[in-house]
Amino acid sequence: MIKKRILLSLTTLAALALVACGNGDTDTTDTGDTGDTAADNGDTDTDDGEVLETEDGEEFDAPTTGGAGVLDVWTFTDEAQTMINDYYLEEFAELDYEINISIVPTEEFETQLDPVFGSDSAPDVIFAEQAFVKKYVESGMLVDLSQYDSLVDGAEDTFDYVRDIGTQEDGTFVMNSWQTTPGAFFYRQDLASEHLGIESPEEMQEAIGDWDGFLDTARELRDATDGSVYMVSGRGDLSHPYYMSRDQGWVVDNQLIIDDQIYELMETARTMVEEGLMMDADPQGEEYFAGMNADEIMGYSLPTWGMHFWLKPNGDETAGNWRMTTGPTAYFRGGTWIGVTQTSDMQDEAAHLIEYLTTSEDFLTSWAEDTGDVVSNEVVVDAVRGDYEEEFLGGQNHYDAFAEGITTIDGEIITEFDQGIQGAFDDLALTPYSKGEMEMEEALDSFRMEVQSLYPNLQVD
Repeated sequence: MIKKRILLSLTTLAALALVACGNGDTDTTDTGDTGDTAADNGDTDTDDGEVLETEDGEEFDAPTTGGAGVLDVWTFTDEAQTMINDYYLEEFAELDYEINISIVPTEEFETQLDPVFGSDSAPDVIFAEQAFVKKYVESGMLVDLSQYDSLVDGAEDTFDYVRDIGTQEDGTFVMNSWQTTPGAFFYRQDLASEHLGIESPEEMQEAIGDWDGFLDTARELRDATDGSVYMVSGRGDLSHPYYMSRDQGWVVDNQLIIDDQIYELMETARTMVEEGLMMDADPQGEEYFAGMNADEIMGYSLPTWGMHFWLKPNGDETAGNWRMTTGPTAYFRGGTWIGVTQTSDMQDEAAHLIEYLTTSEDFLTSWAEDTGDVVSNEVVVDAVRGDYEEEFLGGQNHYDAFAEGITTIDGEIITEFDQGIQGAFDDLALTPYSKGEMEMEEALDSFRMEVQSLYPNLQVD
């Protein structure tokens, strides 16, 4: 029996790698390991590959493949390292193969994977986030997981939207996830009490339960503080709730769709800028994160992982003062799916890993209790949600609050074009319109032209 080893290519900055469940955004916080590590079994083997750089000049190790007898895993999140090393390999301590994990910054993941995807140089297992997951789901180069009966049986308790996103248009189930990512409005209870007379999440929800109420409460806050406290940091706190409450995705039947929610988003963002209701900080910029430890921003729209990876590290001085509520609309943001490549010569081993990480009730319960992550298994969520307390939120049961929003999530609006289209919309339409630099149709025309350039085969009216 070959002794198990785990090989890691980890010189990646944790700030880039931890956008675990994110949407392609990166942040400036350090919440994970930054050096090479190995399974705690006496082995210290690592594979020092070519050193590459991100667009920002940050170095990371090139992803590697280990050859025969090695299960290669490529991921953008250091959560994979923890789940495999501390849980999977503890459960299965005598595997007769090695596991090689390469962690690639989110912004470089597709660039590194695409040239080898579909070839013998591809990894056995890939992790993919919401921003680009459908690209790989619809690629035709992932293994049909429905051939593994125990995996399919376990996935019966996976929330519908998670399975939907991991399923091809023809119904082939190729990727699954261990997590769900419902969103919420996280707000400062101390500021709400002082300036708005709001004393509980229930009262806050009553005040901001729709977008009209959200704007009215923002105006009340502005007036009460002479404009020194903003309702939100900027347009990023508006865009994701609006995006994920659309009736239709960006592309339907190969045609660009601008849903009514997109027009409303643009108007809400412009109103908040013109009336001084939000700071207008760039999403995930310096001001965005600094506001979490200051008294100038009432709240942030964040998903499950946003509290752990963004709010907690950057809001250590305000810990205990935060609370959460649904906000104007239920939504979700991000998430990570796992699949097996068709070129893998270790498909059964890869499927076993995915089965464990996405369907094992024992693992998912431990992961939920250890990390606070809201998992994808409905049975586990129902068992865990009742007794949870989050000290950062003043003892509030965030797990129960998040669980309420899961069933409202519509995974069918996610398309393989989302990453490019949403980036173009933010840069060319939402930002200039909200700042008053362009009128709506001019901004949307600029956006449409960019989409047509990015995706020539789409119908863009």
